[in-house]
Amino acid sequence: MKIYLGSPFFDQEQVERVKRVEEALAENPTVTEVFSPRTQQVEHLKHGSDEWREAVYNNDIKHVEWCDAIVAVHDYEEKFVDAGTAFEIGYAKAKEKFVVLYQEKDPEKAPVNLMLSDSLDAYLQSADALRKYDFNKKEAIRFEHYYFDEVAE
Repeated sequence: MKIYLGSPFFDQEQVERVKRVEEALAENPTVTEVFSPRTQQVEHLKHGSDEWREAVYNNDIKHVEWCDAIVAVHDYEEKFVDAGTAFEIGYAKAKEKFVVLYQEKDPEKAPVNLMLSDSLDAYLQSADALRKYDFNKKEAIRFEHYYFDEVAE
């Protein structure tokens, strides 16, 4: 299984988390290859330039299309998910890829939006679970920690 790893990596906590996920996937015997955008930053181009933006975007899109499954890290507290990761999940879903949502944080403190929870195929909460998950079997693991806000009238 070729895996696309969607994750924010904007602060030290996020970088440490995505490294744990990269390591768990590297140790998973059902994973043959992992593409992690964190390690593909097009260093030869000026960060934020038009050329850099185009190269990063096209490379990420190409690899979502290339993968068999996406592992997406949901780590923000409150009601937010990284916008880039949310886009990658949506694009992967549109391309009929298997979607695994990975969340270490308590879902009570970091609620998962309905559009993510109901688009995922498997929900995992630990590096050990990710390390042992059989991507060949693609066992469905439903997200069960629902959080609903009151709708403004």
